[in-house]
Amino acid sequence: MAAWFARGGVSEVILAVNHLSDKLRVEVSRKKLDTKTVLSVEETPLGTGGPISLASPLLNRDELLIVSNGDVISNIDLQGLITAHVQFGAQATIALVSAEDARPFGLATLDANDRITGFEEKSETNRGPAWINAGVYALTPKVVAMIPHGRPVSLEREIFPVLASQGEMRGWRHAGFWYDIGKIPDYINANRQLLRRTEFRETTNVETIVPMAKIRQPSYIGKNCTIEDATKLGPYTILSERVSMKRGAQVSETIVFEQTTLGENCTIEDSLIGEGVTVGKETRIGKGSLIAGQVVIPDGATIRPGSMILN
Repeated sequence: MAAWFARGGVSEVILAVNHLSDKLRVEVSRKKLDTKTVLSVEETPLGTGGPISLASPLLNRDELLIVSNGDVISNIDLQGLITAHVQFGAQATIALVSAEDARPFGLATLDANDRITGFEEKSETNRGPAWINAGVYALTPKVVAMIPHGRPVSLEREIFPVLASQGEMRGWRHAGFWYDIGKIPDYINANRQLLRRTEFRETTNVETIVPMAKIRQPSYIGKNCTIEDATKLGPYTILSERVSMKRGAQVSETIVFEQTTLGENCTIEDSLIGEGVTVGKETRIGKGSLIAGQVVIPDGATIRPGSMILN
């Protein structure tokens, strides 16, 4: 997301964090991100609007603020959104995507000029296709000043309906990809969908270095991975950076996080493996399993399908 912000012309990113803020601080400090990044820490959760008010001392009060939910992945054209926002003089511009079923999302009602005339948060009555809130906004300092300070605030329920009633809010229609990854099944689905796009695959270099590895597309292999002979990888498999696959390891339909070691002749199917995990040799991990970070699974273990192992 930092790279996406940078491509859109954003030079500084504020991460509004609460849960696991200490771990996020360490993680951000380790990475060479494409933007200057600072953290704004909520002592208690403040909703979707409260964190903006909390971070207001860090904002330039004369500049446009771009806000994105942290649990969406997209190729929304931020420059296009900003240009449209400035052109039409709106107080708030929301990126919108088309959904076949609007019930799980915020629904926007538009006029012929893409002015938002109504905004309704998640509702079981919103059946059928509609333009929904993509979780990416351009907000003027005036809108930031509208947000109450010191309490949880919902942009979608408290701020956006007011702006819509005043005719000060516009929609910007996005036609590219967009995924909500707030839940694990959605996260897995998004990754599999993105693997079908050639720009998100990276296997050629590894195939050259390890000709005896069998790699089935679509798959992705991150930087500085080590893959030994007689391994089988894919389809729909992602190795993050610095993953080590030992001889004979077989991994399919699985996402493996950074610095994890997959032991000799282990077999993993349709699972999510956290960061810094050690999977012992001859281990079998069944479909639908979730392994948290920093877990050590001993040699020869059998993890039943659908298991969850926490550290």
